[in-house]
Order: sequence, then C-alpha cells, then structure tokens
Amino acid sequence: MTKITLNYDFNDRPDAARISLVAGSTEEAEVSVLFLNLQWTYREMQRQYDQVLANSELSESKFIILMFLAQATQQQLAPSELADKLGATRATVSKLLKGLVTKRWVQRVASPTDKRSTLIRLTESGQQTVTAFLPHNFAAVQRIMAPLSAAEMRQLNGLLKKINQGTHDLQLELESDQHAK
Repeated sequence: MTKITLNYDFNDRPDAARISLVAGSTEEAEVSVLFLNLQWTYREMQRQYDQVLANSELSESKFIILMFLAQATQQQLAPSELADKLGATRATVSKLLKGLVTKRWVQRVASPTDKRSTLIRLTESGQQTVTAFLPHNFAAVQRIMAPLSAAEMRQLNGLLKKINQGTHDLQLELESDQHAK
C-alpha cells in the first residue's frame, strides 16, 4: 500500500476531496472538514479577540482574573482560589499575578486569618481597567455574533453543548486508555 502524504499548511486547509484520499469514508472526510472549519473559526475568532484584549494591555487570563476579583467579596481572593477558578496551575497564575502587580492592577495583602499567606486584592486602577475594557469586550462579542439571528444563536448553543459532550466522552475514553496501560 502506498502512503499518501498531504502537504498543506493551516492557510491551505484541505477540502473533503483531499481528506477522502486518506479517510476511510466520505462521511469521515466531511466530518473532518467540519472539524477543521470549527478549529479555524475558533482560532481566527480568538486571534481577533486577543487583539481587542491587547489594545487594553490585557490577555484573556489577566482579564478573567480581574473579573474574578471584581466579583469577589471585598474584591480579593487567595492565589490558589484564582488558580482553581481559572483552571490553571498555581505557577501560571503566579506569573500572571506578577504582571498584574507590576501594572498595579492588583496588590498582595496579608491574610487576616493566616499571616503566612497572602490574598490578591483588586486595586482602584485594576477596577478602572476592567470598567474601561468592558464596553470593548461587549462590542467585540456583539460584532462576532452579529451575523447570527436569535434562533441561530440558540441553535449554536445547543450544538456546542453536544460538541462539549463529545469532547467529555473523548476525555473519559483517553483516561480509560491511560489507566489500562
């Protein structure tokens, strides 16, 4: 059997005909094209949204941390709580917090219950940053979603739930495979 090598980069995405050269069926090729289109759309959407964030000297993770703090009691949380909420490692959050402290958007304060630990508190400057960014955030999201009708947005939401379920099922399968090894 001759192995077929497909040469293309991400800007030269394959169509169903090219994928069918290596796929087992037309259906597999069509599903693969749909998956690639979904990935490309997400990446392009994220690239544009990242630029909106960068225009305000933010990253998505920094913005989310500022939002967590803005919503928290007394606008402060422990670094470990931020890591859990963000779904990131403590080392990653520590690096993000260092940048936020440097910008004076957050400050480290001693915990009133445990002097060995610190809390992260949103500063007035951090609150102003969030407040100033939110209109840009909502405008960007509105612009991205503008081509969809209300019915299409509801349909998309339902479809995304199904894709999330498929992703969760794959995760369970991969974990099961890891335990079997």
